[in-house]
Amino acid sequence: MLDPDVVLSSVLASLQSILQLATELGAPGIPVTESITGHYFFSGEDNSYIRTLAQMKSPSILVAYLDYIMGNFDGMTVWKHRLNLCIRSRNKASNGSAASAQRLWWMAMNLPISVPEVAPNIRYVDLAGGLLWLFETNLKYQTYELGQDFFIGTMVFNEMGDVGPSGAEFLCIGPSTIRHAPTVDGFAHAILQHLSADQRQQLLEEIEEEQGVSNGDTHTK
Repeated sequence: MLDPDVVLSSVLASLQSILQLATELGAPGIPVTESITGHYFFSGEDNSYIRTLAQMKSPSILVAYLDYIMGNFDGMTVWKHRLNLCIRSRNKASNGSAASAQRLWWMAMNLPISVPEVAPNIRYVDLAGGLLWLFETNLKYQTYELGQDFFIGTMVFNEMGDVGPSGAEFLCIGPSTIRHAPTVDGFAHAILQHLSADQRQQLLEEIEEEQGVSNGDTHTK
């Protein structure tokens, strides 16, 4: 169970490492950490999510952590994390070659990153020490109360296993066990290599007979 602030910081660092995106959003003397920022939920009106959205500079991207979802999603996923990417593009009147909000989203999802490692894009790398991978993403059009256009992209990350405060697994379902364990197909293939043709045929007949009993009349067993 990863700390949500760790998840947000990991995603933020990866997006800030995209050189072309940082160049498009940046300006002389302004670091990328001021154009691609994270929203951390602290108490106070000045720090409200809606207020921060309304005060976004142009151009900029704001990353906010929204949901922590628990469930038995598959054999190794207990938690899902949902984050929003709020995108405001550069004013086209001030720069005729400015990238649209949709293109900024495309850049964030498709261009190479260098954090936590060099990778083709954020969709092809595991974050937070290999515990997070991008499961789902989408982009939606929104408007502010004053009628200004902007886009919000959603990113859903799956967490591998169930990590405790020390970084160790609570449950034996994390990357240290399932992710690198031999598959059932791998075991079956290894076993078959040591059987003769007659033994393979006998095993196949026994499996077919067992499946016939399981799928047919239960009173015949």
